[in-house]
Amino acid sequence: MRALALALALLWASPALADRPTSDDLSLISGRTVGNGEVVISAGLGWPGFFAEILFSPSSSFDLSLRGHVDYGGLLGTATGVSGGLSVPMRVHLYGQDDIDVALAMRPFALFGEGAIMGEEGTFADDFGYAIGLEAGVRAGFHVSEATTLIVGAAGLFAWTNVKGAGGGAVGGGAPLVGVEANFNRQTLFFAELLLGYAGAPENRFSRQMWMRLALGIGYRL
Repeated sequence: MRALALALALLWASPALADRPTSDDLSLISGRTVGNGEVVISAGLGWPGFFAEILFSPSSSFDLSLRGHVDYGGLLGTATGVSGGLSVPMRVHLYGQDDIDVALAMRPFALFGEGAIMGEEGTFADDFGYAIGLEAGVRAGFHVSEATTLIVGAAGLFAWTNVKGAGGGAVGGGAPLVGVEANFNRQTLFFAELLLGYAGAPENRFSRQMWMRLALGIGYRL
């Protein structure tokens, strides 16, 4: 955690890396951070669940969010269950030139719920389990028109999962991602994102080790 905090401080403080975003158009999933002093609320629905989020932008190159989510799908694969969680999405703007923005994106998270969400699909599927982990990667946004941004990127996943009676184990993997944002006006944004890849998991956990995330959502700048 200290290393992560130091890396964030260095990236935020470095003018060479933390160039200003190419515009002040609202963006939530691209490489373009929101802007100094802005606050944005958002919500989304998809797989593995739905979420609500509030974003704070203390500088033009750094966004910090608090997200609460309810999941009906597993951390990996297509198993279903019920869990709740909290996460802290962050973006650090790295590069901005013409209509292209690149950012480092990170999301520490914690999940609590049924063992099925943590990969137990047999005897322990209904027992209590939890997962603590980190998603981290890079994403680029291409501002192709005044109202539209296309997103490409890649992310890695590392998590520790534990289910009562079944023990714990590590999960790790990676995936490419794509997305699109459409600005309805200066305050309102619609977005869609798809991440699809693979993650390794302990033996006898997660019969399908596909890592998938699909989200359709809306954001509003306060």
